[in-house]
Amino acid sequence: MNASTSQRGAVLIVALVFMLIISVLGVASMRNATMQERMAGNNKDINIAFQAAEAAVREAEAAMDALASIDFDGSNGLYLSCPDTTDTRTACSEPDWQQRASIGWKVVDDELSNVLRQPEYIIEQISATADPGAALDSDRTISTQGYYRVTARGFGQSDRTMVVLTTTYRREES
Repeated sequence: MNASTSQRGAVLIVALVFMLIISVLGVASMRNATMQERMAGNNKDINIAFQAAEAAVREAEAAMDALASIDFDGSNGLYLSCPDTTDTRTACSEPDWQQRASIGWKVVDDELSNVLRQPEYIIEQISATADPGAALDSDRTISTQGYYRVTARGFGQSDRTMVVLTTTYRREES
């Protein structure tokens, strides 16, 4: 028996081991590429939702000009930020931003494309709050006319993407 006949199956085994290693590397890189693609898609969706929320904030800013003549009654996205947590007036019960229902929110007038739902916002007139500089035994309140809090939320292309922005505005009373 010579050396060439005793090694006939060794090349096949070595080739199969190399094929197995290459297959494992190929599957791992495919999984990595798929994950990178999903991450890029999620990032795009979050960016779209953020831009939609920004559009809602800009529309709320534009609506601030007419607020002097508007009654904050708890409808159409206009609420009061009441310092008393036991106040049961409708104007004091702003909607929870976590709830997906649009009840109580003002929907943006301009139709935005590439979003699952149109962005929404609420404007809260910050009413009387306790004076932070007053004595501890004082229960007097001060007026904070001209201060408003806007909470806006935008949605992406997915039903699981929502971005919430909150800003506070001070408007000079004329």
